[in-house]
Amino acid sequence: MKTSESIHLFMQQPQIAVVGVSRNKNKFGNAVYQTLKKKGLKVLPVNLHLTQFEGDKCFSSIETLPPDVKALFVNTPPESTIKIVESAYKKGIQHLWLQQGSSNDEVIKYLEGKDINYVSDRCIMMFAEPVGSFHKVHRFLSKITGNYPK
Repeated sequence: MKTSESIHLFMQQPQIAVVGVSRNKNKFGNAVYQTLKKKGLKVLPVNLHLTQFEGDKCFSSIETLPPDVKALFVNTPPESTIKIVESAYKKGIQHLWLQQGSSNDEVIKYLEGKDINYVSDRCIMMFAEPVGSFHKVHRFLSKITGNYPK
């Protein structure tokens, strides 16, 4: 799903867990985590191999997240994403954002028919207000080409 309503519902969540943070400072999941945090959102890092990330407690898995977490941003290779999505669904996560390049047909097929709000194949940076420079231009181009969600 890529509707503006799906995006709005996701972005309105009081806290968002971020799967895809890494020790590698150049990874996109790190940029998303830092950007959402700077924008005032409560974000929770998830990485099996870290206990801390950017000075915050890092959760080792979806299962170890607090029960009130209902939104999950995923920035992993598609072959890893399916297990993450299955765990999220079992945990009761109600909102998923599958960053561009993180999903595939298997993931989308799994989500179809389930009572879960999800966004796929969109860059969260185009929708995390206030939108900054490059992503503002990307959003503008998406709108004029008719590729912006309705």
